[in-house]
Amino acid sequence: MNNCTHNDNNHQEYFGWIGNSIFIFAQLAQVLHTYRVKKTDDVSYVLEVMWIIGNSMYTAFGYIDDSMSMFYGNLVSLIVSIIQISQKVYYDNKNKNNIHLLAASFKDPDRASYDEIN
Repeated sequence: MNNCTHNDNNHQEYFGWIGNSIFIFAQLAQVLHTYRVKKTDDVSYVLEVMWIIGNSMYTAFGYIDDSMSMFYGNLVSLIVSIIQISQKVYYDNKNKNNIHLLAASFKDPDRASYDEIN
């Protein structure tokens, strides 16, 4: 007798690979966008940390459940999440230093005044 709620495990894995591919592509697009604009002001540390924790849990679940798509897909997503939070730390620090340099340049006593330029 065929149970209509029974799904073949291979079919489930196909959905897992497709879903993970979509998420990984989205994350890689964000990594590329961040590299191009070199800013992460609107990216939340809470989001990144929770993303890493969630991907770690799903990776462990994939290993325990012996699901290749769940394990490898979320492992790759976890690695990309670590890259994303690394970008966040790097660009936040870099841009913070640039702001301090810009502010210091306005305090420079040798800087020409507006009237001197015009």
